[in-house]
Amino acid sequence: MHVSIVHTDVRTDPELVVDVVAVADGRSVRVNLERDAIVRLLGPDLSDQQKLFRTLQKRLGAIRIAVEAYVLARGFPLDGYVVLSWDDFSALAEDLQ
Repeated sequence: MHVSIVHTDVRTDPELVVDVVAVADGRSVRVNLERDAIVRLLGPDLSDQQKLFRTLQKRLGAIRIAVEAYVLARGFPLDGYVVLSWDDFSALAEDLQ
């Protein structure tokens, strides 16, 4: 399976959202991260949108692997939408420290 990230965005207002669009074997999937995953991946300072975006860019490899693992384990979501929790990154936790 080949997964690539084609778009990323972080929004802090009105609520914190991390939005990623990936392509898995030619099919588009939209990915959002739960708040706990955002804090653990991007750090506790959630007020600076530019800093969060730069950190997100550094974490795209981990997000790509988590999307790939999700699709391999659960199949491609019928609605093309996935929400990843921190548990989806647990195998990568050491690499993310």
